[in-house]
Amino acid sequence: MKSPHYDLHMHTKYLGCANGTMEIPAMLAECERLGVKVMGITDHLNTLDKLPLHRPIRDEIAALQTDIAVYFGVELNYQSCDGEFAYSPEVRDELGFQFAIGGIHSPYVESYDLREIVEIQHRHHLKTCADPLVQVLVHPYWFGKKTFEQRGWPWFDTMKAVPVAYARELGQAARDSGTAIEINACANLVNPAYSSDYVKEYVEYLGVIASEGALFTVGSDAHDIHRLEHIEAAWRVVEQLGLPPERIWRPTGKPLGGKE
Repeated sequence: MKSPHYDLHMHTKYLGCANGTMEIPAMLAECERLGVKVMGITDHLNTLDKLPLHRPIRDEIAALQTDIAVYFGVELNYQSCDGEFAYSPEVRDELGFQFAIGGIHSPYVESYDLREIVEIQHRHHLKTCADPLVQVLVHPYWFGKKTFEQRGWPWFDTMKAVPVAYARELGQAARDSGTAIEINACANLVNPAYSSDYVKEYVEYLGVIASEGALFTVGSDAHDIHRLEHIEAAWRVVEQLGLPPERIWRPTGKPLGGKE
């Protein structure tokens, strides 16, 4: 079963998260080369003072001439452990964001405790699914390796630390709320920090979520133009899991740029 050719998670140079290769015309050209049919540009909004930096992104998307449907999204990060997103209906409407992806981006522990790290991640995953302003839970169980190295902690390189019951509970919560679980290429599938065993275990984890009837979406999470091609790894996982097209989420409504 062939995966819909979407990429609904990528970053631009505007907020300094991606490098200078990630200019919107160049990103569009690379997506056209790869056969992407639906794009979602999703720079970070961690604090409200960064909100004006999203305006030029919106304006460039609106000016695009392409057969690809291009949507204007945003990626959200919790501002603290058990905190909130810097996002509201007013923020959404002020900039015209068409969808929001979000999730936890930190272990949020002071000392190493693997059980606590996993429990905090799971708690935030469920909280994200319960948020009506967020359509996609991003890269569950992704971690930045430098955080672990700087603290001298063992690296998180196995999904065996995550109870199957957590995967099932997340799948049920996502199914019931309509939240899509992201299959993230650069963060989880094609990340040099992770072993091949981790990737195999991660796909099995996604399979448990899928068995509960959840929706999924796909994203490269590219921060460099040469990493956009890794979206193909996410497409392959969709096919490996046997997910039909109706289980792969995309934004609704007219795209901001390109063709519907």
